[in-house]
Amino acid sequence: MMKGRNLVVLIGIPSWLFLIWKGDLYYSIFILICMALALGEFYSLMEEKGAKPLRWMGMAATVFIADYYYVQPAITPHEMLGGIILIIILTCIWELFSKKENSGQNIAATLAGIMFVPVLLGTAIDIRQFDLLMSTQLTLVLVLSVWACDTAAFIFGTLYGKKKIFPSVSPKKSWVGSVAGLIAAMAVFLGFYYQDWLGSYFSLKDAIVFGIITGVFGQIGDLAESLLKRDAGVKDTGTLLAGHGGVLDRFDSLIFAMPLAYLYVHFIMHY
Repeated sequence: MMKGRNLVVLIGIPSWLFLIWKGDLYYSIFILICMALALGEFYSLMEEKGAKPLRWMGMAATVFIADYYYVQPAITPHEMLGGIILIIILTCIWELFSKKENSGQNIAATLAGIMFVPVLLGTAIDIRQFDLLMSTQLTLVLVLSVWACDTAAFIFGTLYGKKKIFPSVSPKKSWVGSVAGLIAAMAVFLGFYYQDWLGSYFSLKDAIVFGIITGVFGQIGDLAESLLKRDAGVKDTGTLLAGHGGVLDRFDSLIFAMPLAYLYVHFIMHY
C-alpha cells in the first residue's frame, strides 16, 4: 500500500504541475477526465444510499459544462443556463418513463452530482484560461496553497490538535490544524505575491482574499466531502489512486476553493 501511495505522489504531482504549466487544451482535458471520474464516485456514494442516478446524463452534462468553461464567452451564460434547464427537464422526463422506484431520490442524486462536481470543479478550467489571458499564475498558486493548507493542518493537527471541529463528520480535524492550514495557505499566496510570481494583475488585497478562500473554504470543501462519505458509510470515495482513495478525495479541497476564486475574479474584480 505504501509503495503504491508513494508511486501516486511521485508520478501524480509532477504530472499535474506539468499540465497546469502547459495549460489550455491539455489541462482542460485532464480536468474533464477528473470531473468524469469524480462524478462517477459521487454517484457511487448515492447508490450506497439506494438512489439510482442517471450516470449517462451526468457524464453528458459534464462534457457540456467543461466545454462552456473552456470556450466562454463563445458560449454565453444564457446558453449555459439554457443547457442546465434542458438537463433538468430531460432528467425528469427520462425518470418518468423509466418506471424506477424512488424517482425523486434518483432525480435529486443525478442533479446533485452535476451541481457538486462539474459545475463547481469545472471552474478550474476557467481559472486557467484566465491565467493564459492575463499572464498570471492563479491556478498554480491555488493548488500549491491547498496542498500547503492540507499538509500544515495534518502535521499540526496530529501533534497538537485536541479540540476537534466536527468530530461526528471528520474525527481527526482539529481547530489547531485548521488554523495552521489557514496560515500556510496565506503564506503561499503572500510569498508568491511579494516575489511577483502571482501576476501583476493582482493586488495585495487579492492575494489575501485568495489565501482566505483556500485556507478556509478549501477545508470546508474537505469537510463537505467527508459528510457525504460518512452518510454513505464509506472511508474513501474510490480506490483508483492507491493509498489516496478516489479522485474526489484528492479534489475535495478544490471543490469549493476554485469556484469561490472564480466568483471573486469575475464578480468582484469584474474580469
